[in-house]
Amino acid sequence: MYCYIHIPFCESKCLYCRFASIGSLNQALIKKYLSHLLKNIQNFKNSDFLNSIYFGWWTPSILKEVDLDLVIKTLKGKFLFKKDIEITLETTSKNITLENLNTWHKLWINRISIWIQTLNNKTLAEIGRDNKNIILNWLENLKTSKIKNISIDFIIWLPYVESGEILKDIKYILKNYDFIKHISVYMLEDYYEIIEEKSWFEKIVYPNNWRNLWIKEENYLQEYLQIKNYLEKNRFIRYELSNFAKTGFECKHNKSYWNHSEVVSFWLGSHSFLNWVRYAYKDDFLGYYALKLDYKEKLTKEEIFLEKIMFWLRTNWLKKDIYSKLNQEKLEEFIKTWYLEFQDKILKITDKWIALIDKIILELI
Repeated sequence: MYCYIHIPFCESKCLYCRFASIGSLNQALIKKYLSHLLKNIQNFKNSDFLNSIYFGWWTPSILKEVDLDLVIKTLKGKFLFKKDIEITLETTSKNITLENLNTWHKLWINRISIWIQTLNNKTLAEIGRDNKNIILNWLENLKTSKIKNISIDFIIWLPYVESGEILKDIKYILKNYDFIKHISVYMLEDYYEIIEEKSWFEKIVYPNNWRNLWIKEENYLQEYLQIKNYLEKNRFIRYELSNFAKTGFECKHNKSYWNHSEVVSFWLGSHSFLNWVRYAYKDDFLGYYALKLDYKEKLTKEEIFLEKIMFWLRTNWLKKDIYSKLNQEKLEEFIKTWYLEFQDKILKITDKWIALIDKIILELI
């Protein structure tokens, strides 16, 4: 079993964030939330071995040592921890101090994930993230950290970032900080939509030609492929379209979703998958405190199978025994047009069409 915990408090909410979080560090609100979170864990009916715990969405690093320790102890009182359990903490760069690193290591944290997004200061200022100097300072702190499993994330297609700039950032970081074990490269294709939803922001901050502040859409895929090729040459294995890792450092938490392992989550808006049942809590505080469900559904074998096809192709492989269950006409068409190809009897999507993967999957199933 795998566990996900979200602490929905941060110093400021990023411009593009659509997740259940607020830009507040009010200690009274945090204490109240933690009390309900701990009760949620304690009242969980099933107990099993935990393969990983993931404290997600940057914000858990704001927790004080005593609070983070209490959450982990509560989990340990409810579940059995695997000897090689992976415990990930997502964090903002300014919270990666030597003191915090020592504290986290003492509390069993053995993996850190940090969203860098870009080293472009103009972009970082706009989206509400730390500037480049702060990012580089925490990288220096990590050189002496006892936590050796470090992941960093980037986003393609942010405003003010020029063509080739993300690749340049990755090259710089890997040259100067060779202890990085995992890199995620996400393609934020819906940034336009997010900005358009914030019409006031568009009018105040952006000029009339604001869409020109992004790299051109036709160059979008090329940006990703250049990064992908560079990372693979530097022995980062792509184990999912957006995720690259040194051998043995693939994220257990990520892989649990893609292989349909059982996942239990404790937080507002959380999604869990247990005994073929998927359910989610309400994504507002009052709803979560009352443990109201947003939805609950038992998936059929057919629904699970269709999901697995989607995940298998995103992790870049599809075994031969699955082919007969796909749309044969579309399968043949995609192979002839080089959307898909065979490599060692495994069906893979070609690099040229990665950006269309969701549309291809829908056609196949």
